Amino acid sequence: MTARKATGGDENGGKVAQGGGELSGLLRHAETLQRELDKALTELKSETVEGRDAARLAIVRLAGDGSVSEIRLQSAHLGEVERRALEDALALAIKTAIERLFELRRQRATVVTKGLSLPGLFT
Repeated sequence: MTARKATGGDENGGKVAQGGGELSGLLRHAETLQRELDKALTELKSETVEGRDAARLAIVRLAGDGSVSEIRLQSAHLGEVERRALEDALALAIKTAIERLFELRRQRATVVTKGLSLPGLFT
């Protein structure tokens, strides 16, 4: 049996990685990235986005966590045709608010990840 030198070489004379090397650095970076993403998500919860239809019959506000924080309808006394039109307007307003929320999330993720594409993140 051959003894190893105290310099950290292996049996073939190569260097042995100490302290985890690149993998350790990558893991530390991933942990930092996760903390920054968690912070961005926490900050996002205090943000709001607004969606509305073109005629401004309905306005919907969503909180950063995706919950509806406010809905405003411009008229309370409508006939059947008007009610259906208002319902359609409300659906469009909610849809646009959600789209804007997810775009805001993607923008925040891009800032934190410095453009790194992470599949499934904020989609």
